Amino acid sequence: MAVQSIEMARAGDIVVEKKYGLSYREFARQHLFANCPVVLGDACADWPAKDKFTPEFFRTHYGDRQVIVEGKPYRLGDYIDLMLVATEDNPAPYPCKLQIDRDYPELVPDVLPRLRYALPDRTHSRLLPGRLLNSADTLEIFLGSPGGQFPYVHYDYMCLHAYITQIYGQKEFTVIPPSQTPYVYPKPGDAWVSEVNDVRHPDLERFPLFAQATPVTFVVGPGETLFIPCGWWHTARSLTPTISVALDALNASNWKQYRQEVRTMMDPRKKLKTVAAQTYLAALGAVLDVTERVGLSL
Repeated sequence: MAVQSIEMARAGDIVVEKKYGLSYREFARQHLFANCPVVLGDACADWPAKDKFTPEFFRTHYGDRQVIVEGKPYRLGDYIDLMLVATEDNPAPYPCKLQIDRDYPELVPDVLPRLRYALPDRTHSRLLPGRLLNSADTLEIFLGSPGGQFPYVHYDYMCLHAYITQIYGQKEFTVIPPSQTPYVYPKPGDAWVSEVNDVRHPDLERFPLFAQATPVTFVVGPGETLFIPCGWWHTARSLTPTISVALDALNASNWKQYRQEVRTMMDPRKKLKTVAAQTYLAALGAVLDVTERVGLSL
């Protein structure tokens, strides 16, 4: 199948395209290892979730489950009711997150097969200690209402790649390349979070360098998957009631950045542990490089 490509948005020399029929080889060359975002128009075509995950499905099957949104507990059914009547000017609290593999494991088959573009993935390797991922959640469902805006601009924790599949409704995304990190004012102590929390109405008196940033904004709709490479700053805003599935991935393309995140997260007073962790990850990366090339899973 020939690749079909549609330009979605551009700012300066940054272009985000939507592509259909992209082979893994083309994706790896043009986006994964090039660290370039793209919207994949048909990546989730085989997911049962594509037709199953609706507000009514979650209200019927999980309406009595408790969720915490903006620090407040809700019955999921009550939250969905709010989500469906909310408006741009009066949005429901956001984000409402469901951690799939920990709290809703029965839904995992609905988001399988794993996106081929998100393979290989090292986050579930038996050889990678969980403590070196710092409890990063790597498979989540997000529910939101019109006007529901992610509370901060960020790149994904531990410099993982993000794949966000829009299942229901439309969501507006804004991305900013890693090269513009000085313009987004990373928070001291939380360098993966920006102090600029509103890219549509930035406070340029407080954050004057943000005027030099070139955010790219575009809309992702049902059945489409946004690939956000490691280190890309991003945020999102729901335009309608929305349900999205977000998964993170780690492989050879972002292993170097991940190792740097591990170094940053470790206690600087414990130098021997930091050296040991880096030595182990360097060796593990080399082993996984080889096994992934021959199609083995460790």
